Amino acid sequence: MEELALHFDKNSQIYSNARYGYPKEIYEIISNYKMFGANSTILEIGAGNGIASQEIYNKWAPKLTLIEPGYSLCELSRQKFNENKNIIIKNTTFEEYQSGMLFDAIFSATAFHWIDAAIKYKKSYEILKDDGLLVLYWNNYGVENSDLEREIQEIYVKYGKGTGDGKSVYEKQMEKIDGRKKEIEKSRHFKIIEHKIMKNVTRCAGENYMTLLKTFSDHSRMEKEFFEEIREIIMRDGSEIDVRIITNLEIAGKA
Repeated sequence: MEELALHFDKNSQIYSNARYGYPKEIYEIISNYKMFGANSTILEIGAGNGIASQEIYNKWAPKLTLIEPGYSLCELSRQKFNENKNIIIKNTTFEEYQSGMLFDAIFSATAFHWIDAAIKYKKSYEILKDDGLLVLYWNNYGVENSDLEREIQEIYVKYGKGTGDGKSVYEKQMEKIDGRKKEIEKSRHFKIIEHKIMKNVTRCAGENYMTLLKTFSDHSRMEKEFFEEIREIIMRDGSEIDVRIITNLEIAGKA
């Protein structure tokens, strides 16, 4: 966890500019199960620079505690929320975090998978109120043009990052999403009450897509040539690319 935190921290500035927010539909769905307000207490795990944090606060204005192990990312959140007394920011890991209170909900946006399954569900259960919710969601990125995506995946295989199993990025993402759902179900601490998959496509500059790739932790050690070859393919057909974002939402209650 600490090594991963260092990766995100090192790339905190490009992370702020490259990562996308989450669909507004997510927060509408959550409200169907629990309506939060000014007196609600919410813990967000792996808050990063506050992308989801801002969305959560804009929706309900709750008492929000943010956990983020990366120092630079914490500083970005502190700058963003420095005048908001309802948002507390802790520079720590979820494993090390000590809570003196019970929460109405725990949120984690594209971060919960980094925590050991033997710890995260048990600890979440212990610090949630009996009617509290565990709200987990992820953005999963891909290229909408299937031919272009196939070419890009050949470069991944060339540099030892792909499996070469013939499965598309979308198929692999759906398998990963199913695995996340099953992990919650197997935890014995929580039961899923909502499972939702959403798809959005957004057009962005090719250079912005290259920056997005560099925010992924498993790309941090890739050779310069790897990125140059992907850039060459993207720029060959124009300066823009359609980015596919598959968002999966898992809402769970205490078992």
